[in-house]
Amino acid sequence: MVLIVGTVALLGSCAKKDDTTTAAATGVCTTCDPITSTTTASGSITVGSATLSGTYATSCFTETVAKTLIDLGAAPSDTKSFGHLFIVRGNDNVTEEMNYYSDSTCTTKSYTQTSVLDNVTVGSASGSNYQVAMSEKSINLLVTTTVAETWLEAMYGGLIDVTVGSEYIMAVPAALAANYGLWNVSATTFKKGLTDDTSYPTELESVDYTKQ
Repeated sequence: MVLIVGTVALLGSCAKKDDTTTAAATGVCTTCDPITSTTTASGSITVGSATLSGTYATSCFTETVAKTLIDLGAAPSDTKSFGHLFIVRGNDNVTEEMNYYSDSTCTTKSYTQTSVLDNVTVGSASGSNYQVAMSEKSINLLVTTTVAETWLEAMYGGLIDVTVGSEYIMAVPAALAANYGLWNVSATTFKKGLTDDTSYPTELESVDYTKQ
């Protein structure tokens, strides 16, 4: 049982580093409503001279981007659009959401992966980019279609059994909880580097998050 739990946590830890946003150079829905979350934003985090607070969302990405993710096995086959959210939940707590939708307007969710991160510590700066250390407490998985359910269970090698409409929560062991990021904050936008569990990233991803 310990081996199975450790393996599942490791798989989840790898999944959190999903670099899907770097592929999002084309296929942006310009008429879609902003992506929303049920997670309540609260508090703020000081990053240099800027303040990070509230909810930040990427654009809604569609068309060839979604197909690329499916071809790579990184999204359920019913995915027609996707987008990410970054939510400040407290003065040292944030949540990152990867949302995949079964329609082309980022409206009807098929799968959501949420990383719950605590003990956020802002460190050294390089220009306007700041190194950030965090501790991942849990990885929460939610499928809302049977297609996503089958895909997710297969992705985890049959080590998890999820139910449509019911969130599956995986606690992250302390040995795997370390997260290192890179943040850039302005009044209305947020950019981040690809989170790593051993060292700080040295560059930002190409996708902007816009404050909602």
